[in-house]
Amino acid sequence: MSEPAPRELPIAAGDVAPAFDLTAVDTGGGQLQVRMPKAAEDGPVLLIFYQDDGMPICTRELTAIALDYELLAGAGVRVFGINTNGLGSHGKFQERDHFPFPLISDFHGEAVKAYGFWDAEERKSRRALVLVGQGGVVRHVVPHFNPGNVNGKVEIFEALGLLS
Repeated sequence: MSEPAPRELPIAAGDVAPAFDLTAVDTGGGQLQVRMPKAAEDGPVLLIFYQDDGMPICTRELTAIALDYELLAGAGVRVFGINTNGLGSHGKFQERDHFPFPLISDFHGEAVKAYGFWDAEERKSRRALVLVGQGGVVRHVVPHFNPGNVNGKVEIFEALGLLS
């Protein structure tokens, strides 16, 4: 699989989600491969872009989604956190916080860059939510996701048809 091209601006609804094949760490510390857009073949995928494992705001960001994980899973949504931390860091973060979804390691930042969330100054991902639908088409994007602002989650739930 060829490396997707970096984007200057964040991905937008209607764009095709860039392909990636990356390793993730699940709640129990096991590893699995996550392939996009294949992961969205059976239903929507919610990608949670975050900066660092274990940092307070990032922990709140993932926890904000984890609190509604059952609702999302019940609606057929597969959820993944993604950043540039390595598998060891993800394993420790999962051991500490037990997120109900896997954490993808994009160690070299290719996917983060391809989705337009690379912070060149900090050399890591920005916070965002990306909802990818069947066919790998982006359905909704919440750039600069702030876990203290419930509107970002509401937007995702509306895009999924869970709120009217």
